[in-house]
Parts: sequence; C-alpha cells; structure tokens
Amino acid sequence: MAEQKDKNLPQEELPENTVNSKVKFSIGRVAELLRKMEKLIGIPLSLRSTSGEVVCKTDYFYGPCSYIRGTDSGCVRCRKVYKNIENRVIKRKVPYVCLCYCGFLIFAVPLEFRGEMVGTLIGSQILPVSEGNTVSDFKERFIQKAKELGLEETEEFNKSFEKVKTLDSDKQRPRFLSYLEEIAQHFVEIAIADKPWNVLLKEIKKKAPEFGKF
Repeated sequence: MAEQKDKNLPQEELPENTVNSKVKFSIGRVAELLRKMEKLIGIPLSLRSTSGEVVCKTDYFYGPCSYIRGTDSGCVRCRKVYKNIENRVIKRKVPYVCLCYCGFLIFAVPLEFRGEMVGTLIGSQILPVSEGNTVSDFKERFIQKAKELGLEETEEFNKSFEKVKTLDSDKQRPRFLSYLEEIAQHFVEIAIADKPWNVLLKEIKKKAPEFGKF
C-alpha cells in the first residue's frame, strides 16, 4: 500500500530549483536493489527522499515488528519513532543511531548529492546483544509489550524472532553504520546513473571487501 507524503516534514524548505527535485529514487532499479541489499545483509532497510517520496519500507512488515505494527497503538508509536528520527537527520544532516521503544537499534544516514541532502536511508529492527542483554531476555520483554497491546503469543509470533539480526552493542555498531553510509552514497549514484546490482555490489566491496559480514 502506497505511503502518503508526510505533511509534517520540512518540504517548504525545498524550492523547485533544488537538486532534490532532480533525484527520483522511485525510478530505475533503486527499489529492486534496496530489497537485494536487504537480503544480502539480513537487515530491513527504508529509503525516503526529503520531499516525502517512499521507495521501500519493508521494515514495517519484517519479524516481530510486523505484529506490533498490526495494532493501532503500536502503529502510531512506530510511526512517531520513525518520524522523529527522519526529522532529526534532515535537520542535522549527520548519521544517527538510537533505540526504539521496543529495544531495537535503528540506524539512519543522510543521502547527499552535490552538497545537498536528498533523502534518508534507515536500517532497522536490529537487536543489540551483550552479556546483560541476550536474545532470550529481549524476547521476554518484547512479548510482554505485545501482550499489553492485546497480541497473543502464537507459534508464528515466536518464529518471527528468528528473522531478527543481532549486533554486538559496542564492536559492531560503528562497522554497520559505516556500511550504511557506503550504501547510502551508492544509492544516490544509482538514482542518477541507474546502475545494475552487480555493479553496485562490486563498487561497495572494492572499498569494503568484508561487506555483508558481521
């Protein structure tokens, strides 16, 4: 289902002669490449232009978050989290990492072209793990939140946790953020040059040979 443009985003700051009007992420191979990138790294990705154009938001329908977003109150809370993150990146134009209200890591980086920010790339539904925060601990807390929203602990709901990607709380955050920044820059180039998947992956791995491994 198509997303509507967010009227609360600072669209009035983007005149028609800005470079933003020339970068269209919905054309060419961008959406297809974004999904292939998701499959490679195992982490849901979202891409939105600063004008509100949504290319891909599969994070809404991935793993246990898909159940939370299936409730009215959960959907409202999730949308508020994403809106706040996106507005922060648009305002500051620097990468940002935070935890959502359920305890997942969310990474957001600005997409830039010729000195202007043209969009935001988000990696989400990532669980930070450490000695004091295991997957089992998280699952127990998450299920409790789900029950508060009226969700039942079904077999399908429990299986959804198998799709969750984990990152070490300290060691892997900087690495993943650098990967996301690399992806972001290439996606801007793709929007202009319409590059195929094998070219994109080759260019990224040339700079980061271990790309996709955590």
